[in-house]
Amino acid sequence: MNHGSSRNVGVMMLLACAALWSLNGLLVKHTRADPIAFAALRSAVAAVFVFPLMFLFRGSRPPVAAMSWSIVFHTLMVAFFIAAITLGTAASGVILQYTGPAWVALIAWGIQGKRISRRTIAAVVLTCVGVMVMLLVPMLRDASFDPVGPACGLAAGIAFAALIVMLDKIDRDAAGANPLAIVFFNNLGTAVLLIPLVIALDRFHLAPRQVGLIAFCGIVQHALPYVLFQFGLRRVTPVEASLLILLEPILSPTWVAIFIGERPSVWDVAGGAAIFIALLLEATKKSRREVAHLPAE
Repeated sequence: MNHGSSRNVGVMMLLACAALWSLNGLLVKHTRADPIAFAALRSAVAAVFVFPLMFLFRGSRPPVAAMSWSIVFHTLMVAFFIAAITLGTAASGVILQYTGPAWVALIAWGIQGKRISRRTIAAVVLTCVGVMVMLLVPMLRDASFDPVGPACGLAAGIAFAALIVMLDKIDRDAAGANPLAIVFFNNLGTAVLLIPLVIALDRFHLAPRQVGLIAFCGIVQHALPYVLFQFGLRRVTPVEASLLILLEPILSPTWVAIFIGERPSVWDVAGGAAIFIALLLEATKKSRREVAHLPAE
């Protein structure tokens, strides 16, 4: 396969990856399950699906300490993310989770003492403006506005940032860890952490239809896109990959609007536009280590 054909295949894989990831809001809304039970079962199914596939990829075993923290942050991220979509709009849940890269920059500057570029500063400022428009403005203008869903989305974004930092540490410490092994352990760990909680809270009341939808989500929406992402990333540049997967936050609320009838508010659209521009700034910047960070929702 020549370079042009290989790149085209990679682009198609990443577009398919983004399209499958974008089904999250529609499936969560349609299933109408407890968000913690949904997150637990989806991760369990994803772990089973990914386990045999991880042997297709080379790489070292992830270090235990960093992998353990990765599991914690992954669990917080998916639990808050699904809660955000369940309790709020799909648009706010997806967009606010994508604030993760901005919080990564703040962690790098405030905690790790690293310098950040003017471009990144602009992206952080735009992200903060977007968050204020989506959260604070509706709270001040609309007494009936329920901030719980958007707050969960913001918490998912912060957990996503911590996860990105840990994934970067795993990559550096392990000198090239098997990417699907990381996906497997994250999902297995999330299932192990959440299933006892769901049982203790007596929230595993799922109809067969709900179990089927969650299993479908675990394989088709959650696990399969990671495989496509890793194969696609071998054929395109990290910047191209970062831009192509930005199709997800556009498609996700679109599917929900078409099939569920949920329309994003004007504040979701305005704040989401600011955050999306910030993502474009970050996705197109040049860095010494170009790594495309995938959303692990």
